[in-house]
Parts: sequence; C-alpha cells; structure tokens
Amino acid sequence: MFLKKQTAAAVLTLGFVLSPLLAPNRAEAIPAFSRQHKTECSTCHTIYPELNEFGDAFLKNSYVWPGAKKGAQAAAAPAPEAKPGNEWSRISGLPEQIPISLTGTADFAYDDKAFDGNKTDLSTRSLRLHAGGSFREQVGFFGTYNLYTQGQQRNSPAPVAGDNSSPANSANTPPNNTPNINELFLVWRHALDTPINLKIGRFEPKLSLWKKSNRVVTVPSYASTTYLVGNSPFSIDVPEDGVELNALLGNRIFAAGGLVDRNGQNQKDGYAHLSVKLGGTDFKGHEPELELEGESIWDYLTITTGVFGYWGRNGRFDNLGVAENLNNFRRTGAEMDILYKRLHLKGSGSFGRDTNPMLDLTRTAVDSRAYTFEGEYYLGAPIKLIPLLRYEYQRTAEGGTSRYIPAIAYAPLQNTRLTLEYLFTDAPDGISRIAFASVAFSL
Repeated sequence: MFLKKQTAAAVLTLGFVLSPLLAPNRAEAIPAFSRQHKTECSTCHTIYPELNEFGDAFLKNSYVWPGAKKGAQAAAAPAPEAKPGNEWSRISGLPEQIPISLTGTADFAYDDKAFDGNKTDLSTRSLRLHAGGSFREQVGFFGTYNLYTQGQQRNSPAPVAGDNSSPANSANTPPNNTPNINELFLVWRHALDTPINLKIGRFEPKLSLWKKSNRVVTVPSYASTTYLVGNSPFSIDVPEDGVELNALLGNRIFAAGGLVDRNGQNQKDGYAHLSVKLGGTDFKGHEPELELEGESIWDYLTITTGVFGYWGRNGRFDNLGVAENLNNFRRTGAEMDILYKRLHLKGSGSFGRDTNPMLDLTRTAVDSRAYTFEGEYYLGAPIKLIPLLRYEYQRTAEGGTSRYIPAIAYAPLQNTRLTLEYLFTDAPDGISRIAFASVAFSL
C-alpha cells in the first residue's frame, strides 16, 4: 500500500488528534507497583515509562517504598506489616499480590525510503511481562520477559525452501520472535548491615543516569548509550549477566560498580558509575523544604550529574563457542539532567575506543563518540502531554550521523501512552525521513 507523503502525514496527525476519543473510558487494572502500594502511576512517572524524581528514588531503593513524599505517601496504603490480618505476609515475606504486569505496544511507521518499497507499515508489536517487588524490605527483585517481539516484515529468505514466489514470503511473520529473559535480578539491600546493596543476575549495568526504558520516547534509544561500532555487539545499555555493588552515600551521591560475565572468555568486563544530585527530591525520596518567605531558584531547580566508565573484551565465536579475533573496548561518558519547574533537559555524551571492532584477523582500531540532547516540557497535572525535541550525533568507523527528533507524547490514561514522532537522519549513506506513531499500555 502506497500513500503520498502528505496523505500519510495527514493520517498520522488526524489519528493522533482523534486518539483520545478512541481510547477506552476507564482502566480496570494498573501495574504491579501501583497495585502493591495502592497509588497512582503518576506517583513514579511523568508519562509512563519515564520516571519522575520519586520513581527514580524508588528504583534506587531497590523497589522498597522510599522516604517521605508529601501527598504521594499519604495516598499510599500502609505497608503490609502495619495492617491487621497480614501476619502471613510478614512471616513468609511474600507480597500480598502476585507482582506481575503486562506491557504491550503497537507501532506504525511511514518511511519514504523503505528498503522493500513498503512505505507504510504497521510493523512492530510487542508483549512483555514484568515482575518486581521486595521481600521484607531486605531483598528487592525485578524481571522482564519478552513474550513476543516483532521486527520488520520479512522479505527474505523464503520460508519455503527454493520457492521465492510463495505467498508465505510476504507473510507478516515475526523474524525475531524468540521469547527470552530481558532482565532478572535480585538485590540484597544493605548487605551485612552496611550501606552497600548487592545486585546479581541479568540487568542493565548502572552506567547512565537513565535506564533504557526510562524515557518518554523509547524508540530510537539515545545514541550516546546505544551506538554500536563495526561488528561488535556491545552497547552500554544492553542487559548482561553480572554482579554489581551500589550504595547511596548520604542522600545525594549514588555510586555503583560491577563485573560482567561475558560468554566465550575468562576475562570479566568491569564498569563504574558515580552521580550527584543537587536540589529537588534526594535519592532517598525526601522532598526539599520550601522557604515560604523568600523564593530561591533551588526551590524549583534540580541538577543531577553523572560519570561512568566501562572496559571489556569480546570477539567472534569459533565452533567451540570460544571468542577469537578479540576486540578490547572501553567507554567513558558524562551526563546531566536538569529539571526546572516544567522544563526538563537531558544531555549525554560518551567516548570510546575499540581495538578490533570488525572482529577480523587484521586489527584496525576505531575511536568513537556520541552525544544526545533532549528538551521536554510538561503539560497537565498530573502530566498528560509532553512535547520534546531531541538532537543526536554519533561518529564511528562508518562516519558521522546526525538525527533530529521532534515528538509529542500523550497519556489519556496514566497507564496508556500515545506518541507521534518524526525522525530526520543525515547519515553517510544518505538522508532518511520517518514518521512514527506508537500506542503502548501497561496493566
């Protein structure tokens, strides 16, 4: 199906404007953390899945309700231990409700230069299970399981061997629908009565200020945290098997470091992160005291800065599953998050060096760098509408690529998100323009 560019843009815009009218009137269910603490999604999110300050404190507190948040804390139900009749929960350490949520997305794209000529494509859908919570506030846990993930429509090779004319070749068969564990980890909070938390399992190593999912617009992900070099599959926001120690130092310094067990070799990857927060709600969820007689810019300004480093090694597997043609790589980066009233600014930059990113016998080192800048403005209370503008630049062995992304996100319900975005990409192989609309919900 082919549509003219103007017609497609009009359809996208009209669809977005009418989408609130098409949305269901009410939601019967809310995600696991909201059910557990009997509070709104907006307690932890601006527009789902982006975390607000309290949601970030909840995350850093290993999914245990953090310190006071006026209003939100009052709305939350008492902890299970405080309610009568819940002795079984206190004794067993089990959550009162099974802490499982379901997230679904459906995306629609218009690509003027689609490789297969299919300019309009309802191309990707996904379903994902989430589980999270804590046991007696001593152990936190979190997991995500991909039930279904559909990529682009398959154009080759033929599913019927030797028959390229088969209608099955154009079937909308998901090429990468392999159910798998995305994250699954436990956190031993305050291990041995120290400020240190021990995290073990599969998780996204703590490097960036923001998790890959902690963004209003999640596709595409930030270039500064997701870019690849050559044939190396490494990027800093991919979940990996590892062990991490992290701790809050005071209320406004967060430190983390860990080791990653990469397949095919004995050497472990290492990483470290340090972030500092000035103003606003601290990392333990305490809101600042306002000076009612004299306003200060710090009554409304929050600045969080972070630095990180990662060093590791990968390679191409031989028949025995041992990595060869090894590539030693490292990444360093710095980030800043600024929140002033309803204006939210994010900046992220990372630099890297790979000694053999093509994973070839002949080694050629490559230096790389990437930057991301994003500005958001919050509208509504609770926040329902966020217009944003993102600029990205990355330079790898293939050359430099710039990307401009204006977008708008709307939440007709707190557990439902509609987004409309436009991607203008200026890459070494040419310019591309893609309009992208997405519907996501979480139950």
